[in-house]
Amino acid sequence: MWAGRWRKERFSMKPDSQATAERWLKQAEHDLVAGERDCGAADYSEACYHAEQAAQKGLKGFLFARGERSVPIHSVQKLLAECGAREGEFLAETDIARIMDQYYIPTRYPDAIAEPALPYESYTKEQARQALDGARRLLALARRLGGRGA
Repeated sequence: MWAGRWRKERFSMKPDSQATAERWLKQAEHDLVAGERDCGAADYSEACYHAEQAAQKGLKGFLFARGERSVPIHSVQKLLAECGAREGEFLAETDIARIMDQYYIPTRYPDAIAEPALPYESYTKEQARQALDGARRLLALARRLGGRGA
């Protein structure tokens, strides 16, 4: 009675890599919009953080599109190297990836920067714009190159 209902191809636990990639890319785009909103409100530390998150999630989206099942990396520079091993075009963005890594923790935690500084007082509009522009470039690359397949 149940034999035909539980065929492997119908109930496979393997995630659809393109659907997974799309979820990550959409979240990256949302983070980019949030960063733009933060920048417009002069909340530059949050804009930098959201740019870093957009870059990180966009690169992970690319890797998922290329068949990765798990990407437990939180460094934009390391993610970029992984993407660059698959598509060399990513490597042109190495400098912005290095900068992005600086926005992962210090933009949020007071004990991650020297006293008496506070994250929300420590970042500039120029840093936020540079981070958002870099995230936009990385996300565009991830979208364009991710669809090429493995």
